Amino acid sequence: MEALRLGLQGPDNGSAATGPGGAQRADGGAKAALLAFVRERGPEAGISRRMLTDLLGRPERRFETEKLKRFFAAKRVLITGAAGSIGSALAERLAEIGCAQLSLLDHFDHSLLDLFERIRRAAPAQPVSDILCDIRDPGRLQAVMRTAKPDVVLHAAALKHVHLGERHPIECVLTNLVGMGNTLAAAASAGAAHFILVSSDKAAAPVCIMGGTKRLAELHVAGFAAESAMSMRLKSVRFGNVLGSQGSVLPRFAAQIEAGGPLEVTHPEMERYFMTPAEAVGFILSVAAFEDERAGSAYMMEMGGPVSILAIGKEMIRRSGKRVEIATTGLRPGERVKESLFDDCEIVERCGMDGVFRMSAKSASMLVSSADVAQLEAMARGFDNAVVRQRLFAYVNERLGRGERAVG
Repeated sequence: MEALRLGLQGPDNGSAATGPGGAQRADGGAKAALLAFVRERGPEAGISRRMLTDLLGRPERRFETEKLKRFFAAKRVLITGAAGSIGSALAERLAEIGCAQLSLLDHFDHSLLDLFERIRRAAPAQPVSDILCDIRDPGRLQAVMRTAKPDVVLHAAALKHVHLGERHPIECVLTNLVGMGNTLAAAASAGAAHFILVSSDKAAAPVCIMGGTKRLAELHVAGFAAESAMSMRLKSVRFGNVLGSQGSVLPRFAAQIEAGGPLEVTHPEMERYFMTPAEAVGFILSVAAFEDERAGSAYMMEMGGPVSILAIGKEMIRRSGKRVEIATTGLRPGERVKESLFDDCEIVERCGMDGVFRMSAKSASMLVSSADVAQLEAMARGFDNAVVRQRLFAYVNERLGRGERAVG
């Protein structure tokens, strides 16, 4: 989900031709962390609630709460990566609107327990269970899925740190692609009716390992839909940088300003697309509830124009009233100055959701089958990071029908 560093020297939990603009605001627990940050540390950091809207450059998008309530009321929902930024925000929102059963799956015990207890306190009437499980363990995953019997699986588990992924491509393949495939197969085996992959804008024209594995995961969702006779509705959601999530630009800039600087940007022309936590959550849940016969498609919400990271830093310094220098540190591996939302390898069209685009592969030869994932898993387990990195991008380039990738 994406928690991105957005041009900062620090964590990039990664989520784009450019996308059209538009949009309005979703309420709910998903924005609690961001508003708490603004309330507790905003004044000295030069951040206000108005500034958040100003940063978006557009109204915050609203999603239909009543429609979501009707869709999820009788549904058993399982969230993977439930203890992460997006996973926990999804869980809190579902507990707020209500569902038949909420299953929280993660392998990080401390954060999972914290989320489980938080939801039990906030929504005592909501049936909720915690599942300690690693998505890279297919046998265990099959067992817990059969027990949970989810109607809807929201797959938010992933390695999203762009620069860490560049150093550990084996782990990215095994989690973002193989682990997703394990989850998809287990969901199908358990009879789930809906599967939603939470992807990233870095999957568009990917230049980093994280983006490459996310794009292959999207293509596997589409490939699984094509190879399976099951009626499960398979979708991916692709979006940009979530304001206020772990490692995101506002708290990192604020900390640098508090410390007296320097405020660090990697490139003076760095731009990113933004959405709020509430928008990210509302978008995922709305796509899950959206009836679309196009199995395996990916969806992208209109996020307005890209925002200058340097401009954000300058505005925060101005509002803080402090004298803080700005340092340009240079791009790091896997990073690019401007993001893409789509690329030339896919068909992009309007769908029945207002302000949302649907993307699909131009050719069936691009799709990634279960057998393809098994081959990529064997590669990841059989070679070192350097070889896996090289072969992964050769595979991505071959699937997307492009030449050598641009180096990030």
